[in-house]
Amino acid sequence: DDDDGDEGATPQSTVLTDACVPLPHFADIITATARDVRELGVVGPCFGHAGDGNFHCILPLKRNDTKEYRDNVFKVVENLTERAINVGGSCTGEHGIGYGKKKYLKRMYGEGGVSMMEAVKRAMDPFNILNP
Repeated sequence: DDDDGDEGATPQSTVLTDACVPLPHFADIITATARDVRELGVVGPCFGHAGDGNFHCILPLKRNDTKEYRDNVFKVVENLTERAINVGGSCTGEHGIGYGKKKYLKRMYGEGGVSMMEAVKRAMDPFNILNP
């Protein structure tokens, strides 16, 4: 156990993201994302299920990471998401839409699609205790 205050990443502090892209774009998108990870100095693997176009990045954050490093981690996620949507993919493959990706829903599904999702959510979750 370290006494220097340099706590490692935890499951709660790790950014786990995924996207799903059409197979013809899979190699280009994962290559570009791996390049972002490398060029932005972020630590974490990107890997996927090449057969279905789904891939993940696991980007650990530690309590003492700099603001610049944290910003770079979220830049990787933003770039990955933008690339996926731009080629007709989804901002998530398996992990669902949480607060971090909610902003992409209207772009992916349109105003009508999001309105329908909100109506279903209100009907199934009237107390708003489930994921957004």
